[in-house]
Amino acid sequence: MRTSAKLAASAVTAGIGVTMLAGAGTALAAGPGPSPAYTPSPADTAAAAKAAAAPAARERLASFFVHLDEHQRGKLISRSAAKAAEAAKAPALESAVRPVYTLNPAFVKGQDAPVAAFAYLAVGARSATGQHATMWLTRQGTGWQVMNVISGTDEAAYPARAGGGTVFTEPQINAWYRLKDGRITGLNPTATTSVGKRGVPVAAYRTLVHTRYADKLPGSPYQRSGRLGGYTPRTGAGNGSDEGSAAPLLSALGAGGALAAATGIVAARRKRAPR
Repeated sequence: MRTSAKLAASAVTAGIGVTMLAGAGTALAAGPGPSPAYTPSPADTAAAAKAAAAPAARERLASFFVHLDEHQRGKLISRSAAKAAEAAKAPALESAVRPVYTLNPAFVKGQDAPVAAFAYLAVGARSATGQHATMWLTRQGTGWQVMNVISGTDEAAYPARAGGGTVFTEPQINAWYRLKDGRITGLNPTATTSVGKRGVPVAAYRTLVHTRYADKLPGSPYQRSGRLGGYTPRTGAGNGSDEGSAAPLLSALGAGGALAAATGIVAARRKRAPR
C-alpha cells in the first residue's frame, strides 16, 4: 500500500472538506464526528457507490492524480489540472464501498461504550498510470458525497479484512485492528506492536487507550495548554518530541474529530515513515 505522499496529496484536496495545515501536521475537518450508534445500511452503501462513480467524482479523482504527479516531481501544485492530463489518468474504482470505523472517544474515557464508531465510507480507486487513492464519503442530508481523496489504499483495504468482525483504526498511531469475539488483534505492524501478536481482550485495550489518550480529550488541561508530545504504540508514554506526534489531534477525538484525526495524524505519520 503506497502511502508516502498522503500529507501533500491531501493538501490539494482541501476544497472537498478537509484543510490540511502541513507545517503543523494537523487538519481541520467539516462534517460529523464518530457515531457509535450508526451503522451504514446496504442502501447507504449503494448510494455512496453511486456518488463515487458519478462524473464529478471521477473528475475530482483525475485532478487528484495529476496533482499527485506534480508533487512527486517536486513541482508546485497547480490549482487546476490540464484537461488532457486529467483524461489520461482515466480513473476507475477498484474496490467495494466499505465502512471505516475509528476509536470511540467514549470508550477511551472508560465508559461502557462500543470500542469503535462509524466515521465514513471508503472506496479505492486507481489511475491508468498505476496510482492508487481512496475516496472518503460522508452523509450529507439524505445522500452521500465525496469529502476527501487521499493517496494509498489503507482505508479501503483494511476494512475488507473484517472476517466476520469489525475493523477499526486507532488513527493517532496509524494502527488497524480487528475486533472479533471479544478480542482485538492487529492487522498492521503498528497495531501488532500495540497489542501483541495474539491481541488483547476488549477490557485490556480499553485500559491501554485510556492511558494513552483520556487526559487529552476535548476540554482537558493538556488540550487547552496546546502542548505537543509523542507516543509509542508499545507503551503510550510521551517521548517529549514532535516526531510522530499524536498530540495535535488527540483533542479532536470529540465531535468532528474522527475525520480530522484520520486525515491529519495518519497522513503526517506516514509522511515521516513511509512503507
